[in-house]
Amino acid sequence: MSNFSRILAIYEKFERLVTKLPGPLQKPILAELEPVKKLFLLKRAPRIVLLGQSGAGRTHLVNAFFDAEVLRPHEGGDECIGWQSITRTGRGTIRLLDARRPATMANIRAALSGEAPDIFLFLRTSPEIDGELAEDLDRCVEIVQFADLRHDARPAIVGLLVKEHDGDAGAAREQLHAALLTKPQIDDRLAATLTIAPFLRFRIDGTIDTSRDERENMDRLAQLIAEELPEEARLEMARLCGVRPVQEKIAQTLNKSVTAICTAIGTQPIPIADFPVLTALQVMLVAGIGYISGRELSTKAAAEFLAALGANIGAGLVLREGARALLKLLPGWGNAISGAIAGAGTYAIGRAATAYFIEGVSLPDARRLFRRNKRASRRTLPPA
Repeated sequence: MSNFSRILAIYEKFERLVTKLPGPLQKPILAELEPVKKLFLLKRAPRIVLLGQSGAGRTHLVNAFFDAEVLRPHEGGDECIGWQSITRTGRGTIRLLDARRPATMANIRAALSGEAPDIFLFLRTSPEIDGELAEDLDRCVEIVQFADLRHDARPAIVGLLVKEHDGDAGAAREQLHAALLTKPQIDDRLAATLTIAPFLRFRIDGTIDTSRDERENMDRLAQLIAEELPEEARLEMARLCGVRPVQEKIAQTLNKSVTAICTAIGTQPIPIADFPVLTALQVMLVAGIGYISGRELSTKAAAEFLAALGANIGAGLVLREGARALLKLLPGWGNAISGAIAGAGTYAIGRAATAYFIEGVSLPDARRLFRRNKRASRRTLPPA
C-alpha cells in the first residue's frame, strides 16, 4: 500500500467515525476536514498559461522554478501543442500551456476547453511600446475571454519583464505595467508586474553552476503564483519551488485543522477507544508537514519523528485518562480539560514538525520547541 493510500485510508476511516459523533459535533469537524481534503486528497498540478512575447524565457523560467534542468533549450519548444506536463521526480509537476505565437488559436481553444487555467503569465523582454506588444495584448485578451466563457474560475494575470540587459529595470517594468492596464480585461485581474531574471546554467552532471546563476526575483514570483493558485494546486507549487512562506502557511492551516479535530474528539467521554484515532491524526499531521516541505509522504518517517520528540503514546495516554478522571471531581470541566490536552499536544507536535521540516531547525531544537509549546498550552487550561 502506498503512503498516499495509507493517508486516504486514515481519512476515510475518520470520516466514518465522525458520523457516529453527536450531531452538533459533526459539522465543525467536517468543516476542519475540508482544507485537509483539498490539500492532500484533491491535490493536482498547477496549470500555468504563458502569454505575451513569443519564446521569451520559457526554458529558463521552468528550470528556475524547478531548481533543476528539467527542460533543455531544444526540448519542448514552439512545436509543443496543448498542455504539457513537466515533472521533477519526487518534487512535483506543473501543467504548462504556451499560448504564444506561433501556437494557433484553434489549438489554444481546444486546450482551454479541456482544462481550466489557474494563472496567466504575460512575458515580455522589451518594455518598448510597439506593434508587437499591441498584438500580444490583444491576443491575451482574446484568450482570457475565451477561458472565462468555458470555466467559472477567473485566474489572475502576472506581468513579467524578463530582464536580458542591464538598464533601468524599474522604469521598464512600469512601462509594461502601464501597457497592461490599457486593457480593462487585464486590469481587472492583474495581480502584479515583476522584473525577473530566470537565467542559470547547469554542469554536465546536472548540478547548478553557481557562478552562472543569475536568477533574480524568482522566489518572489513563485510565492506570488502559489498564493494566487486555487487550494488544490497550491501544495504542488509550494513543494516544487520550495517557497518557504507558502509552505509555512499551508502547514499552519493543516496544524490548525488537525488540532481543532483532536480537541473536539478529546472532549468525548470515550476512554481509551479514541486514542488510536488521535495518534493516527497526529501521524498524518507530521507526514503531511513533511510532504509540504518537499519530502516523500511517509507515515514511517512521521512516527519516527514523533518518537524522537518524545511524544510517546504511553505518556499521552496517562495524561488523557487522568483528565477523564477529573470528570468525577470537577463536573463540567473534565471533558474540556481532556480536549484541551489533546489539542495542546497536537498543536505542539505540528509546530515542532513545521520548524524541523520547513524552517530547518535541528532535531534537538524541534524537541525543545515541542516541550515549550506543550507547557504553554497547558497553562491555558481551565483552572480547577
